Amino acid sequence: MQQMETTVTVSGSTLRSFVLEDNATFCTLGFEKTYLSDMTFGTNCRVKSLKIAHSKLDHLPESVDKLNALESLTLSHSLVQAIDLDVVAELPRLILLNLSRNRIHSLYDTRDTVNELRFPMLADLYLRENKLKSINMYLFRSMQSLTRIDLSHNNIGVVSGMLVSDKLVSLDLSFNRLFEIDCCEWVVPMLRSVDFNDNRFQVLPKCLEQALGNVSRLAFDNNSLRPDELFRFGRMDNLQLLTLSDNNLTHVPLNKRTIPRNLTYLNLGNNNLRDLDVSYVPSKELHIDVNSNCIRNLEWNRVSTNLTKLSMVGNPLDCSFFTSSSRADVKSKLICIKHKIANCD
Repeated sequence: MQQMETTVTVSGSTLRSFVLEDNATFCTLGFEKTYLSDMTFGTNCRVKSLKIAHSKLDHLPESVDKLNALESLTLSHSLVQAIDLDVVAELPRLILLNLSRNRIHSLYDTRDTVNELRFPMLADLYLRENKLKSINMYLFRSMQSLTRIDLSHNNIGVVSGMLVSDKLVSLDLSFNRLFEIDCCEWVVPMLRSVDFNDNRFQVLPKCLEQALGNVSRLAFDNNSLRPDELFRFGRMDNLQLLTLSDNNLTHVPLNKRTIPRNLTYLNLGNNNLRDLDVSYVPSKELHIDVNSNCIRNLEWNRVSTNLTKLSMVGNPLDCSFFTSSSRADVKSKLICIKHKIANCD
């Protein structure tokens, strides 16, 4: 290898071991579809990006902690089952840590201390598509720059510990096995987007309204939420987008208690709704989506004058409309189409 090069890319190789010597000047290292099972990194190297995909590694190389210039680290499709976050905790420039698509079932931090020298710049943490069954949010408390956590597509059934972060913007816990979460001690003032899709929730997380009070986008698609839980959303004044599709809901009370005042999109598609009452709509900005239900009736005289966007495709009765026209104009031009929907008979 010539030291004057800045990039090393190895793909489709039988390479089993790699050693990067001290003072190496490569900026980017990429390994894909190799037999790598051992890697060693020297000191004073200039590596900014390290990506290892489809390897035989069964652990995160400990000498990674010598790569002080590292900004992006991706390890995927490996044999790794456990990750000690302490290995990368003191990398001063690390911004992205992507550990998705491995076999990780254990995530821990051997030092388990909080100080400003640990994870000083880590902003994006991806752990999707692993084998995690539980997660302790306390693990992330040292990551003072963290803006995104992706824990989706695991087997997580238990979430414990306080989630405390001044900069966290996005949290994804979708495609897991969650049926309850206690958010009462969470402190996440900048959190704006949360995904709980494809879990097992029948009731909403404890203290959801208080802990996620600044969230503007919230997704609970494909759960089993009870209709009497929906009133809690009404207290979330900053919520703008709420998706509740595929929850087997047979009725949904749409009123001041269930619809946040600043909501602009409500998705209730793919449920089992048979009636629709939209007598309360907080503003003309709200788009209500009830596609693919079993709705047969819509009492126009009870429809709020604020309703300007309604999606009803895939129902026995489709009165969809999207307009900014006056109520009288909408009523005069509205055409409702009847359909025969097999699963609604």
